[in-house]
Amino acid sequence: MKPRALAVAVALSGLLLGGCASPLANKTADAAAIHTIEQNARQARYNFDGEVRVKAIRLPAKLENVVAGDVIGEMARSFSLELRGAVDMSKSRVEMTPTFRFSRPNAETWLRLPMLAELNTLTLWVDASVLDLAIPALRGEHKGKYVMFQAPQDKARKLPIDAVLAELPQVAKNIYAAVDSKAYTFQPLDEAARKAGASYRIRLTLDPLAEAKMSKQAVQELLQLARRHAGEHQKEVEEFATAVGPLLDASQEELQTSSQTDLLVSRSGKLLGISELREFSLPKAKELAVTMASTVRLSNHEQPVFSMQPTVNNVVSFTELQPPSWLGGKRPSDDEEEAVEGDDEAPLDEAALAAEAAEEAAVAAPASKKPAKAAPKAKPVAKRKPKPVARAQ
Repeated sequence: MKPRALAVAVALSGLLLGGCASPLANKTADAAAIHTIEQNARQARYNFDGEVRVKAIRLPAKLENVVAGDVIGEMARSFSLELRGAVDMSKSRVEMTPTFRFSRPNAETWLRLPMLAELNTLTLWVDASVLDLAIPALRGEHKGKYVMFQAPQDKARKLPIDAVLAELPQVAKNIYAAVDSKAYTFQPLDEAARKAGASYRIRLTLDPLAEAKMSKQAVQELLQLARRHAGEHQKEVEEFATAVGPLLDASQEELQTSSQTDLLVSRSGKLLGISELREFSLPKAKELAVTMASTVRLSNHEQPVFSMQPTVNNVVSFTELQPPSWLGGKRPSDDEEEAVEGDDEAPLDEAALAAEAAEEAAVAAPASKKPAKAAPKAKPVAKRKPKPVARAQ
């Protein structure tokens, strides 16, 4: 092969190999994790599905003497929260369908509430079919329609929502970058990672002190974001910032958390799934702890599929629905009762009031135009003197 042809072949090989190289190659575990989290927040177009359930419960010895711990544990593990939905931040839309489920060998019940949020217009659509027994309109004229909750649009347009959403990827990066780099480690691929098609498994381990530090960092980042876009509401933001610090400290004194989170990442740096164990404990009752296990799988990157498609014909505003009587709504008979009981209180036309007053005045007027003589005053009755009484001598 000629030297020139050889050089061209080497160059092409380098380009091909470079194109196939992973953006996470030669990165440390913390740098790889932070890069993945930031890119996932920046692109943010995918479907997701997952599950949250209780994995373990640790009870104080005094409580176990009263109630069998295994019974409480079995009962808690019978409940689960299933999640599925879609994210498309380019359109400011997030869809989520939570399903609350209770399942035993011969018993099962569940409750599902699909919802779709449009963040930049502060609009929420809810498939409230589960409430159709409580709201008659959802069984009648509005059957099968989404219920819409929407903030006043003239006020929503004044809020810098798009600007805030655009900065969230940087906020996420700053939060995870503030964590000690030693908290991140590469882990061998397990069955779940291989099934998801992951090339990397990055673990983030946080003890209660690290969790508390991360929570404070998240609050600080969000407050800085709020300050940048507060505009004329700087005073309210500062008042909130002053109040939130003590509230956060108090909550961490009452409840502590520790976590172990695995990020499943593709060769190209896409986040494919998250698996987490999180323990909640009470500092004042150290023997009491609950461990929650959650898994989330991401799919359809760049091409999310939404199941809810609100249109003019399949949406009803919440303000148009008549709430049930047990929520303060009126019963069908209430209008008739108010009409009967409130006749004397109903406002009358001003002309009718004037005509009625003139008619009453005409009836009350005397036939003669001469004024009636005043009745003579009664004369006072003279007091009689008592007669002398004869006394015996």
